[in-house]
Amino acid sequence: MAKKKKEEIKKPDILITAIESAVAYAKNNLRSCIIGAIIVLAAALSVYAYTFYDSRQEEKVQYMLAQGIQNFDAYIASGKKDALDNAEKIFKDVVNEKRGQLSIIAKLYLGKASYAMGKNEEAKRLYGEVSASSSNPATRSLAEKALEHLNKTIPKNP
Repeated sequence: MAKKKKEEIKKPDILITAIESAVAYAKNNLRSCIIGAIIVLAAALSVYAYTFYDSRQEEKVQYMLAQGIQNFDAYIASGKKDALDNAEKIFKDVVNEKRGQLSIIAKLYLGKASYAMGKNEEAKRLYGEVSASSSNPATRSLAEKALEHLNKTIPKNP
């Protein structure tokens, strides 16, 4: 039993062995290690740059949606058709950005704008798309209630 303890003590630590091996490899292959480090750094910077760009795009679309909602509210408050036209254009732009939940919310508002403009079939189509594609129960419920309202108030074409 005493022999086993002595043998265990003489064995080098795995971590120290790994570090020594890595240092020896780096000394023998310095050029490859530098190139590898540059590649890893470039990849990390690329991921950071894309993440930064994507977050800026998300903020831009959020701002556009807020502008559309403000225009729609201005139409509700004043009844000005140009505010409604502007809101419709902005909502279409937000939908075309394909930004997940923001696009779905824009479709809901676009449906409201279409209904206000008398484009009932387009409103039904938009609400149907939201109802079918939304994973959020609240937005899906809003779309379904709007569809029910449209189906009750608007007679079907003969």
